[in-house]
Amino acid sequence: MTYKFKYFDDPLKNAEFIDEEECQSCGTRKYCLEGEYFDFEEEVISVCLDCLKKGKVKVNIPDYIKDRITGVEKEEKIAELEKTPPVPWIQYNDWPVCCNDFTKYLGEWNRKDFERHSEDGNGLNYLLSILDQSMKERIVNDQTFWEDIGNYTAIFVFECLCCSKRIAIPQSY
Repeated sequence: MTYKFKYFDDPLKNAEFIDEEECQSCGTRKYCLEGEYFDFEEEVISVCLDCLKKGKVKVNIPDYIKDRITGVEKEEKIAELEKTPPVPWIQYNDWPVCCNDFTKYLGEWNRKDFERHSEDGNGLNYLLSILDQSMKERIVNDQTFWEDIGNYTAIFVFECLCCSKRIAIPQSY
Protein backbone atom coordinates (compact mmCIF):
# COMPACT_ATOMS: atom_id res chain seq x y z
CA MET A 1 0.00 0.00 0.00
CA THR A 2 1.20 3.51 -0.75
CA TYR A 3 0.38 6.54 1.33
CA LYS A 4 0.49 10.00 -0.25
CA PHE A 5 0.71 13.16 1.80
CA LYS A 6 1.11 16.63 0.35
CA TYR A 7 3.72 17.66 2.91
CA PHE A 8 5.51 14.37 3.59
CA ASP A 9 7.53 12.32 1.13
CA ASP A 10 7.50 8.52 1.44
CA PRO A 11 6.03 8.07 4.94
CA LEU A 12 6.82 4.34 4.99
CA LYS A 13 10.51 5.29 4.75
CA ASN A 14 10.62 8.64 6.54
CA ALA A 15 8.04 8.48 9.34
CA GLU A 16 8.78 7.25 12.85
CA PHE A 17 6.76 4.09 13.56
CA ILE A 18 6.13 2.21 16.78
CA ASP A 19 5.81 -1.57 16.69
CA GLU A 20 4.62 -2.48 20.15
CA GLU A 21 1.49 -0.33 20.33
CA GLU A 22 -1.82 -0.42 18.50
CA CYS A 23 -3.55 2.64 17.04
CA GLN A 24 -5.42 4.35 19.84
CA SER A 25 -8.19 5.28 17.40
CA CYS A 26 -8.94 2.03 15.53
CA GLY A 27 -6.85 -0.67 17.22
CA THR A 28 -4.76 -1.76 14.23
CA ARG A 29 -1.06 -2.49 14.57
CA LYS A 30 -0.31 -1.68 10.92
CA TYR A 31 1.73 1.46 10.11
CA CYS A 32 1.33 3.02 13.56
CA LEU A 33 3.19 6.29 14.05
CA GLU A 34 5.06 7.11 17.25
CA GLY A 35 2.63 9.28 19.23
CA GLU A 36 5.34 11.28 20.99
CA TYR A 37 5.79 13.49 17.91
CA PHE A 38 2.11 14.51 17.71
CA ASP A 39 3.05 17.20 20.25
CA PHE A 40 -0.04 17.27 22.47
CA GLU A 41 -0.34 17.91 26.20
CA GLU A 42 -2.38 14.72 26.61
CA GLU A 43 -0.53 11.55 25.79
CA VAL A 44 -0.70 10.26 22.23
CA ILE A 45 0.77 6.76 22.10
CA SER A 46 0.21 5.49 18.57
CA VAL A 47 -1.79 6.53 15.52
CA CYS A 48 -1.98 4.58 12.27
CA LEU A 49 -1.49 6.31 8.93
CA ASP A 50 -5.11 5.63 7.95
CA CYS A 51 -6.56 7.34 11.03
CA LEU A 52 -4.16 10.27 10.59
CA LYS A 53 -5.12 10.66 6.91
CA LYS A 54 -8.82 10.62 7.87
CA GLY A 55 -8.21 13.22 10.58
CA LYS A 56 -9.38 10.97 13.43
CA VAL A 57 -6.25 12.05 15.33
CA LYS A 58 -4.36 15.15 14.24
CA VAL A 59 -0.86 16.49 14.79
CA ASN A 60 -0.68 19.60 16.96
CA ILE A 61 0.68 22.52 14.93
CA PRO A 62 2.00 25.30 17.19
CA ASP A 63 0.80 28.86 16.59
CA TYR A 64 4.30 30.06 15.62
CA ILE A 65 4.24 27.53 12.74
CA LYS A 66 0.68 28.50 11.73
CA ASP A 67 1.71 32.17 11.71
CA ARG A 68 4.25 31.46 8.95
CA ILE A 69 1.35 31.12 6.47
CA THR A 70 -0.84 34.02 5.35
CA GLY A 71 -3.78 34.47 2.99
CA VAL A 72 -7.14 32.90 2.27
CA GLU A 73 -5.88 29.32 2.06
CA LYS A 74 -4.12 29.48 5.45
CA GLU A 75 -6.68 27.33 7.32
CA GLU A 76 -6.80 24.75 4.51
CA LYS A 77 -2.99 24.41 4.53
CA ILE A 78 -2.89 24.09 8.33
CA ALA A 79 -5.64 21.44 8.23
CA GLU A 80 -3.59 19.49 5.68
CA LEU A 81 -0.44 19.70 7.81
CA GLU A 82 -2.42 18.48 10.86
CA LYS A 83 -3.16 15.28 8.89
CA THR A 84 0.50 14.81 7.89
CA PRO A 85 2.88 12.43 9.68
CA PRO A 86 4.93 14.37 12.20
CA VAL A 87 8.65 14.88 11.71
CA PRO A 88 10.60 13.13 14.49
CA TRP A 89 11.87 16.44 15.85
CA ILE A 90 14.56 16.31 18.51
CA GLN A 91 13.85 19.72 20.00
CA TYR A 92 10.68 21.40 18.67
CA ASN A 93 8.53 21.62 15.56
CA ASP A 94 10.32 23.90 13.09
CA TRP A 95 8.43 23.08 9.86
CA PRO A 96 9.68 25.52 7.22
CA VAL A 97 7.54 27.57 4.88
CA CYS A 98 8.46 28.72 1.36
CA CYS A 99 6.32 30.52 -1.22
CA ASN A 100 3.61 30.92 1.46
CA ASP A 101 3.07 27.17 1.86
CA PHE A 102 4.46 24.45 4.08
CA THR A 103 7.33 22.58 2.49
CA LYS A 104 7.41 18.83 1.86
CA TYR A 105 9.47 16.75 4.29
CA LEU A 106 12.03 14.67 2.39
CA GLY A 107 13.51 12.92 5.40
CA GLU A 108 16.41 12.96 7.79
CA TRP A 109 19.60 13.03 5.73
CA ASN A 110 23.07 11.83 6.63
CA ARG A 111 26.39 13.00 5.17
CA LYS A 112 26.21 10.50 2.29
CA ASP A 113 22.76 11.84 1.32
CA PHE A 114 24.17 15.37 1.04
CA GLU A 115 27.14 14.14 -0.99
CA ARG A 116 24.81 12.22 -3.31
CA HIS A 117 22.51 15.23 -3.86
CA SER A 118 25.30 17.75 -4.39
CA GLU A 119 26.40 18.53 -7.93
CA ASP A 120 30.12 18.14 -7.18
CA GLY A 121 30.12 15.53 -4.39
CA ASN A 122 30.85 18.14 -1.72
CA GLY A 123 28.11 17.36 0.76
CA LEU A 124 29.16 19.95 3.32
CA ASN A 125 28.98 22.81 0.80
CA TYR A 126 25.60 21.57 -0.42
CA LEU A 127 24.27 21.36 3.15
CA LEU A 128 25.51 24.87 3.92
CA SER A 129 23.84 26.15 0.74
CA ILE A 130 20.40 24.84 1.79
CA LEU A 131 20.71 25.34 5.55
CA ASP A 132 18.01 27.48 7.11
CA GLN A 133 19.47 31.00 7.30
CA SER A 134 18.86 31.45 11.03
CA MET A 135 20.73 28.21 11.71
CA LYS A 136 23.82 29.19 9.67
CA GLU A 137 24.62 31.93 12.16
CA ARG A 138 24.81 29.40 15.02
CA ILE A 139 27.50 27.21 13.45
CA VAL A 140 30.90 27.93 14.96
CA ASN A 141 32.94 25.42 12.94
CA ASP A 142 31.64 23.95 9.65
CA GLN A 143 33.78 20.80 9.83
CA THR A 144 32.78 20.01 13.43
CA PHE A 145 29.14 20.54 12.50
CA TRP A 146 29.53 18.20 9.49
CA GLU A 147 31.20 15.49 11.57
CA ASP A 148 28.49 15.71 14.22
CA ILE A 149 25.72 14.71 11.77
CA GLY A 150 24.44 11.28 12.73
CA ASN A 151 26.01 11.50 16.18
CA TYR A 152 24.50 14.40 18.09
CA THR A 153 22.94 16.32 15.21
CA ALA A 154 20.11 15.37 12.85
CA ILE A 155 19.38 17.24 9.62
CA PHE A 156 15.76 17.32 8.47
CA VAL A 157 15.39 18.23 4.79
CA PHE A 158 12.36 19.85 3.16
CA GLU A 159 11.50 20.99 -0.36
CA CYS A 160 9.24 23.80 -1.53
CA LEU A 161 6.23 22.55 -3.50
CA CYS A 162 6.30 25.70 -5.64
CA CYS A 163 9.93 26.61 -6.40
CA SER A 164 11.67 23.31 -5.39
CA LYS A 165 14.06 25.14 -3.04
CA ARG A 166 15.44 22.77 -0.42
CA ILE A 167 15.72 23.78 3.23
CA ALA A 168 17.75 21.89 5.84
CA ILE A 169 16.81 22.19 9.50
CA PRO A 170 19.45 20.94 11.97
CA GLN A 171 18.60 19.89 15.50
CA SER A 172 20.92 18.54 18.16
CA TYR A 173 20.48 16.25 21.12
